[in-house]
Amino acid sequence: MARTPNPKLGARRRIQILRAAATCFTRKGFHQTTMVDICTAAGLSAGGLYRYFKTKDDIIVAFAEEERIENEPLIRVLQETNDPVAALTGITPHILVAFSDLDYGRLAVEALAEASRNSRVKQALARNEEELTQAIAHALARGQSAGQVRKTFAADQLATTVMMLYSGLASRGILDPAYTPRAYEQLVNELLDRLLRP
Repeated sequence: MARTPNPKLGARRRIQILRAAATCFTRKGFHQTTMVDICTAAGLSAGGLYRYFKTKDDIIVAFAEEERIENEPLIRVLQETNDPVAALTGITPHILVAFSDLDYGRLAVEALAEASRNSRVKQALARNEEELTQAIAHALARGQSAGQVRKTFAADQLATTVMMLYSGLASRGILDPAYTPRAYEQLVNELLDRLLRP
């Protein structure tokens, strides 16, 4: 008799594998990490791993899918806000909490490096980047129309600049072991306010 799949167990296994892979990628790098390394870190057999992910590319794409889910509430806030600058400064603490895990920045850099060589990974990461950037740009464009956002620069340029700031915050911990992202909350919000307000 065929065993009925347990979706909760499947979700737990997937998370278990992704966490193990993240640890391996941040310690050894994407190319130096083997599927055997990930199996060992996850405490699974090869069969258990390959049931969920056939390749390391699949794992990186899964990270991108997880990031997309995490971005959804931020995008919703930007779509619904009447004050995009206040929305962005309100989002800052949540972003900095995520960046407090310094492995997040290391993993992001690993994923970007792989995207420079791997079109499948690039497509997954670029989709997330574009969705969040567009949400910021659309919110800022509405703010410009309402007189809440400066019109010196196009909304898409401002949105890209905000995204560059976030990218720098994510990866800073690689070079600075004393870096604590939450300590920059007030400064980041003041920068956003000065950049974006008329």
